[in-house]
This record gives sequence, C-alpha cells and structure tokens, in this order.
Amino acid sequence: MNLQQLLARLPWPRSRTGQQPKGPAPARAPVPAPEPVGVDTVISPLKLDRLDVQTAIIHHLEWCMLFNEHLSVDPAHASHTTPLPDAHQSALGHWLAKMRLRAAGGHPQFIELKKEHLRFHKLARQALDHAHNQRMDLASTLLNTEFERSRARVLDMLRGMQKG
Repeated sequence: MNLQQLLARLPWPRSRTGQQPKGPAPARAPVPAPEPVGVDTVISPLKLDRLDVQTAIIHHLEWCMLFNEHLSVDPAHASHTTPLPDAHQSALGHWLAKMRLRAAGGHPQFIELKKEHLRFHKLARQALDHAHNQRMDLASTLLNTEFERSRARVLDMLRGMQKG
C-alpha cells in the first residue's frame, strides 16, 4: 500500500497546505495518568489503547505528507511551507516522549520504535539535503530504498502495537 492510499484512509480530509479541515475536530481519547515504573516492574505484553496508537499512526502519515511537500519545494521559496519538525519535535516524537513516562515506555517494542523513528528522520533529512543540493539521483535512491523501508517499518511497528 503506498502513501497516497494510506492518506486516503484518514478519518478526515487533509489539505495539502497543512490547514486543518473545516468543521469539528475529531474526538480524541482521554489520556490516562502515567503509571509508575519501578525496578522490579515486569514487562508484560504491550497493551495500548487502540485509538491512542491510531493517533500516532495518523501523526506519522501527516508528517510524511509534509515531508513530500518539502521535497517538492525549492528551499528559497519555502517561506509559505509549514516547517518540517525533526524527530523530537514531530507529533509522533511527542507521542513517544509521552509514552516513555508510562509503563509501556520501557517495553522492548517501544525502544525499537524510538530507534527506528530517529533513523527515519535522519534518512529524511539526508534525502532533503540531497534534493536541495540538486542531487536528485542520490535523493531518489535513498527515498526508494532505506527511507521507504524505515517509513514502512515505523508504520508496521505502530500497527503491531495497535493490534496488541
């Protein structure tokens, strides 16, 4: 399934300018209080609220849309484009930071997701740098290999967490 097909599955329409859709915002699940994690805490199978993980998936897809806009814009004319957040400033990065405070944050799946998320953003930055330096051959190769594998891996990991 390609990125456009995934974006078509969003629960509300998104514009290419980054503006929010008109009408009421989609309802979000309440955020439960963080659970304390002690030294003797046993890591059990990862169980998360499906809607909470769905939100993280949507954050990832929205960032991918914004990344595509940045790829197609000359940086000299990018003043009208929404800034592209790095791994820690992205909505998924904020979600991962929030989850780190919960018991699930120490789970091996989360640790692996955080690593892949950082790798994904590093590859995206490299691809943008190549594109902005007029090296579309290098950007294209990176986007079609390592970047795409990393993008899909982040999405697969999130979907795996959603299934429980």
